[in-house]
Amino acid sequence: MLNKTNTLRILLLAILAGFAGCTKEKAIPFEPHVEKEVANNPTDLAIQDILKTYQTKIVYKWDRRYISADASATPPQFELIKPYIDNILRKLFIAAYDRQKSDFMVKHMPIEMIFIGSSINYDAGDERNFSASGMAQSFSRILITGINAYDLNNKSWLRGQYATLHHEFAHVLDKIYSRPMGFDDVSKGLYAGSTSFAVFTQAEARSRGFWKNYGMTNESEDFATWVNGIVTTPKDEVLTIVAANDLLKRKYTLVYNFYLSKGIDLHLLQEYLQTILQ
Repeated sequence: MLNKTNTLRILLLAILAGFAGCTKEKAIPFEPHVEKEVANNPTDLAIQDILKTYQTKIVYKWDRRYISADASATPPQFELIKPYIDNILRKLFIAAYDRQKSDFMVKHMPIEMIFIGSSINYDAGDERNFSASGMAQSFSRILITGINAYDLNNKSWLRGQYATLHHEFAHVLDKIYSRPMGFDDVSKGLYAGSTSFAVFTQAEARSRGFWKNYGMTNESEDFATWVNGIVTTPKDEVLTIVAANDLLKRKYTLVYNFYLSKGIDLHLLQEYLQTILQ
């Protein structure tokens, strides 16, 4: 049995150990409350309106983390952000869907849209010497490039912008709903992978069921390039192209019906976009 002296000694050691343990804990740092930044200029007000309506955050302030370490890009010019939102994002992207189904973009807009001034140029790695005009990161974020070349009189630039927007948005819908059942099987075994697609001609790509050779990268890019192709090409031309072989015809039908099941006719979307260029 423990005597009183030993009991007191043990109790004292326990108390001292307890104090020692407490002194090791780090103090919780004080973080003062930061008021939410209030929009006080036309650009930020336009961004705020997009956020309020579609729950989409537009990011234009440069952050290197948005692109990979082996790539480079240029920040967007501040004075071009609002014109881009008003004349490109709203007219060539949001309106193209909402005019067919009024609540479509409220339900499907990505959580973030990152504006970049130039293209994204890969300087190293497997994709060296490759330039990307846009990028989708799951269903939550898309990167839009070429803002600094803003020119409403340049039809080539306009076409490139809405092609990129609808291409990247196709990736978003792909992530939400998955590609049409059977789409990945049409050209199974015929994909090139990575940047190897560049060695194939347009004719070779079409013979394998791809809209263009870039679609040979993987099934996801295959799907997105088909959407890109349909929304930038008049219907009669699309139908002529897909009549060339059964692989093209099957993919066209799957992609077109996928959008139609969501309330969007891609041919009507193309007709609307074409009126903007006239």
